[in-house]
Amino acid sequence: MADRRPLLSIVVIVYDMPRQALNTLHSLAPRYQTRARAGDYEVIVVENRSPRTIEPAAVAALPRNFRYILRDEAGVSPAAAINEGFAAAQGSHVGLMIDGARMVTPGVVEHVLMACRITPDALVAVPGYHLGPDEQHLHDGTGYDERKEQELLERIDWPRDGYRLFEIGCWSGANRHGYFHPFMECNCLFMPSAVFRDIGQADERFDLPGGGALNLAIWRKAALHPRTRLFMLPGEGSFHQLHGGVTTSGRERREEFLKQVYEQLCELIGEKFRSPEVEPVMLGRLRGPMLPFMITSAQKGIKRHQRFGGRLAAMYADDVRKQGARSTGARGPQDPDGNGSPT
Repeated sequence: MADRRPLLSIVVIVYDMPRQALNTLHSLAPRYQTRARAGDYEVIVVENRSPRTIEPAAVAALPRNFRYILRDEAGVSPAAAINEGFAAAQGSHVGLMIDGARMVTPGVVEHVLMACRITPDALVAVPGYHLGPDEQHLHDGTGYDERKEQELLERIDWPRDGYRLFEIGCWSGANRHGYFHPFMECNCLFMPSAVFRDIGQADERFDLPGGGALNLAIWRKAALHPRTRLFMLPGEGSFHQLHGGVTTSGRERREEFLKQVYEQLCELIGEKFRSPEVEPVMLGRLRGPMLPFMITSAQKGIKRHQRFGGRLAAMYADDVRKQGARSTGARGPQDPDGNGSPT
């Protein structure tokens, strides 16, 4: 009897971050993820070769539902690595973690699989956070470094209770308004494999360091695709570890680089970027450590609701466009006219 294919394939891209990547991979393992069977999902680790690759012994110790690809990359973008990982994927749904330094909470796989079983059109967004007291590009000169971060992880006894990551994390600035506002980006995203093909996979023209705004483009195209139904996991999270990433570090000339990133994004999507206004279905459990984030999200969500007078058609205008596209049988992404920017 042939082996049953997994429902879900998770592609994790790694470059020059062995310690952080192993934390991420541990957080995706069946022994850490609750109510998730190894046969239901696979993790495809694609590492671009660097001076600090994951040690062979650590690769050999990965769970049986993990696969590892070591590749050489002449450029500085993860786009080609994403597409290589996707080509190896067997699942009907694919998860993308473009930055291998993002640890996840223990219920991510369980609830992604749940959403995929509710509807084959599930697009699942896991909210993003940074480890530490503030966004990581603000840490320069504060004394917060990788050693301090490791001390925080030891203090909460990670990974014994993965939900305690909320105790030592803060909002990612891209989605600082919380769960009841449109997200600007998602760095831990799941969608039907057919949709990922339909949106052109990872556009390899995003050739800036770290892929530039590749993650924003993928999120936007997937969220606006007429086939997808958006689910949000407010009780789960992906937590970015400090590793000197190109947009989360406090490197010199950061603002100049971000301007270049935004200009390339607008050029490649053919219009100004704005966050997709699609109302999510909230799915999952709400554990104590994340409740402060829920409170601030609700407070900001109430203000947004009042500002729009409760008019859902205005608050989530892209849902209206998607419904129109579905009713006419459109299959490709329906990008609305954008008039905002990633702020």
